[in-house]
Amino acid sequence: MSKVSLAVALAFTLFATSVTTADDHAGMKKEHEAAHKQHETWASEHAKMRAEHMRALAAIVRLQAHIYEHEAELVEHDEEIRAHEDHTIHHGEEIAAHEKDGNAKDHAALEKEHAAFKVEHEAMAKKHEAVQSSHEELHKMLSKLVDMEKNLK
Repeated sequence: MSKVSLAVALAFTLFATSVTTADDHAGMKKEHEAAHKQHETWASEHAKMRAEHMRALAAIVRLQAHIYEHEAELVEHDEEIRAHEDHTIHHGEEIAAHEKDGNAKDHAALEKEHAAFKVEHEAMAKKHEAVQSSHEELHKMLSKLVDMEKNLK
């Protein structure tokens, strides 16, 4: 091969390589741009997911607080039931004492105390119904949460 032919072949090879390299670079740049856009999208999606996670955790904390509040209601209601039961026993003892040797004056006081007992018992029944209803609502929420958690697995 002559020197001129060799120089032409070398120049053509260098030109072809430079064109291919420029085309390769343009392709790489486009891929980088696409990757940057995709990264931005992913980061944005992650931010939205994290916000949803924080809201879910806040809801769980509120639910936990609701459970604690319900537990406090149960403790208070248990004490009210215990006090009412003591009153019931005491009233029963008064009835027994009156039957044994009571007079008419004692009977009027006994009837008055029994009327108060009935009012107190009705209030206790309403309170228990409210506690029961609150528990049922709480149990429904917890059951839904457990079911949703099972679906995550």
